[in-house]
Amino acid sequence: MDVPFLVPDEADGWSARIANRARHGWLVLRRHRIILFVTMALCLLAGTLSILMSTPDYRATASVEVEDVPAGAAGAGAAAQRSSAPGDTESMMQTELEVLRSHALAEDVARDLALVGTPTFFDGMGVPRPKEGVGSLSQRQVEQDLVVRLLRDNLEVELPGKSRVLRISFVSADPVLSARVANSYADSLIRADLRRGFESGVQARRFLLGELDSARKDLGRAERDMAVYAARVGGQSPDGERQGGSTAPDGSVAARLAQLNAFRAQAVSDRIAAQKRWESARRASVDTLPEVLGNGAMQQIMADRAQARAAIAEERQFRKDAHPEMREARAKLAALDDQADGMANAIRASMREQYDVAVRGEQQIAREIADLEQQARVEQGRDVQLGIMERSVDTYRMLHDSLLQRYRDMASQAGFQAGRIQPLDRAAVPTRPFSPRIGETLLLAALGGLALGLLLVTARHIFDDAVTSADTLAERIGLPLLGAVPVTGDNPQPAEIFTPIARSLLLASAGGLPRSILVTSAQEGEGKSLTLHALALALGRLGKSVLVIDADMRRPVQHRLFRLSPDRGISEVLTGQAKAPEVILDSGVPGISLLPCGAVPPNPSELLATSALDALLAAVGDSYDTLLIDAPPILGMGDAPLLAAKVQASLLVVEWGRNHHGGLRAAVDRLRRAGGGLIGAILTKQQGRAVEYDYHRGG
Repeated sequence: MDVPFLVPDEADGWSARIANRARHGWLVLRRHRIILFVTMALCLLAGTLSILMSTPDYRATASVEVEDVPAGAAGAGAAAQRSSAPGDTESMMQTELEVLRSHALAEDVARDLALVGTPTFFDGMGVPRPKEGVGSLSQRQVEQDLVVRLLRDNLEVELPGKSRVLRISFVSADPVLSARVANSYADSLIRADLRRGFESGVQARRFLLGELDSARKDLGRAERDMAVYAARVGGQSPDGERQGGSTAPDGSVAARLAQLNAFRAQAVSDRIAAQKRWESARRASVDTLPEVLGNGAMQQIMADRAQARAAIAEERQFRKDAHPEMREARAKLAALDDQADGMANAIRASMREQYDVAVRGEQQIAREIADLEQQARVEQGRDVQLGIMERSVDTYRMLHDSLLQRYRDMASQAGFQAGRIQPLDRAAVPTRPFSPRIGETLLLAALGGLALGLLLVTARHIFDDAVTSADTLAERIGLPLLGAVPVTGDNPQPAEIFTPIARSLLLASAGGLPRSILVTSAQEGEGKSLTLHALALALGRLGKSVLVIDADMRRPVQHRLFRLSPDRGISEVLTGQAKAPEVILDSGVPGISLLPCGAVPPNPSELLATSALDALLAAVGDSYDTLLIDAPPILGMGDAPLLAAKVQASLLVVEWGRNHHGGLRAAVDRLRRAGGGLIGAILTKQQGRAVEYDYHRGG
């Protein structure tokens, strides 16, 4: 095959073009480096925020091995030596993968770990637990569907290469939960395979043996519980015999309750009678109580007291009260009164005591009845609990006997086989989260930010048509660049920067420096007035006499730049109120004079359209080397085209990076249609180093 041969000149040309393009690309990147850096910084910030806001996820992995034939089966060794067809193996492994992803296996895992109704699972998955049902589904059904969906969505199954090993991984925010679910999936897969080959493997017998052992433990626990309960309550033993000889026979509690109820009725009757007697004794006088009147001792005392009173009455007829016998008789009567009162009070206290005894007797009977009722309820509950325990023991015994018989039947079968799926590795609790991966995330964010930044820089370079260099001026509007000046804000431009531009103006026409130059811009705020002021100073340094005419009668600023305060100006000259020599001022700079604006007219365009402007330019033109006229912006106003038609040359001031070729071309076309001769443009407010812009958009 012939290899094209490049002569040295062609090779140098290719190298130069590649170097130029590389240099151009590097300059574009440097120019827009802020976009690139900001984009990368934002992407890194977004990646950092994503890392900080994301919940750490833990992945636990268990593995199982899938064999062609169940381990331990008859002829398994010979079968293992004969490798199955690749298609069969692949089909078998895909089948196991689909079993792992199935809805039924997820439900088995949920049942095995009791995930439905467990708030820990939902916390580990970062999902709120359902609080109510949806439609015809209950809250538990909705929760079960959500658990199954979360299990299937966060399950990762991997088949490494062409091996027979299945890697089962589960991802959650809880490392313990991830390990439990991964192991449960492996166990459920093994159990599913065992259920499919329950009668053909050793693993199935081990599974049944484990169930039998669990049933045996349950039966033993149930029997122990019933025996302990029967011994504690004095009930029946497991064989049905009554424990504790002190317990009353069946029916004794009911008979005792009937007897006590009869006693309680009698006690209530006695208490009511005693209460009535006591209430009568408490309200009535002691002397009128039947119990007092019917008492023999009390009757004797009352008879003696009556005789004593009669004796006192009889003695009072013959003796005074101070007589010794009278005092003795009264003392005897007082003693009888005291004896009668004491006897009456004793009889009343006896009646009170009888009432209290009746009340206590009634309460005692009531307490004994309550105790018997409680004992009856306890005996009834004890019998019910013993019956429940006996049925539980019978159930466990039946289950144990059934499993034992099944185990014996399976053990006696020939060719008993285990399942094809064998556990390989159990899932350990992960110690570190696998997500978010800080290094990879930040690297991807940095690369993404770099790619996005390069894309934005490229798009800006392609679609940004702002004027930033001589190439863009020539490409967009066909104007030569006379010079570029840096950003200086609102301060006057240094004259030394404009010296090269002033020298270029000396060669702007065949006759040298144009006699009149209009300085304008496409839009306001581009620095045309500052540029004209600095250009006048530069021409003055070159020994030229310059008249600065402030024809921007909308926003005149030249008098402020020269630090003058004129009363009259060009507006008075155009209206005939003054002559030009009368209003021209010495600027204080050698070779430079100023014709200020004067009063601001209401409609400057009407003044500029009159012949008075031609007469003014003709009158002052011969006295100076050039006239620098400050004009309003072109777009939106009609002053600049009127002035451009009356001057020899026009100079356009363009702000760096602000003017786009559409508006700038419209401004240039408007000047040219007015008859003004454009000699070039000055680029103001340049940013960066000039070398960066010399080749901007260069081909």
